[in-house]
Amino acid sequence: MDMELEELYEGAGRLKAKGAVPDTYGGTGDPDDPDGTVLTEFIEYINVWHAQNRPDWLEALYQVLAWQFETFHEGADGYYENFYGDSPREVQVKTADFLEKNGYLELAAPYRQGMDSTVQGISEWMDEHLETVWRFCLDILENHRLDWPKPEKRNDNG
Repeated sequence: MDMELEELYEGAGRLKAKGAVPDTYGGTGDPDDPDGTVLTEFIEYINVWHAQNRPDWLEALYQVLAWQFETFHEGADGYYENFYGDSPREVQVKTADFLEKNGYLELAAPYRQGMDSTVQGISEWMDEHLETVWRFCLDILENHRLDWPKPEKRNDNG
């Protein structure tokens, strides 16, 4: 594991230890918390070093983080319309399938709702379920700590 990724894991661990629940847009809400933006930093790390050929677990992590960020930033419709070009429909379907197959049903239902019917209510759901997203991230990170693929050539377009 490279030093940058190790530091991200350490930051997530410190947040978990103190019971903080960050999100991808506002972090922990404490501008003085050096670990507060760790989820946003994971998005950037994945985008820069793993822009292509992500294993299913890493793609699901990236997509859930992007879904939360875009929901808070532009609204959920931006995510589902693939505003940034990182979440085409086939990747969304694959992510929803991963969430369901791996028992993340509390995330899977609203995630798929935005794909299949309406984004109405997703922003409110996201506001009320920060801990659900955080727990998912921690679970994926802890279960796959040793599974990260070798970093690719740096993606400077991220």
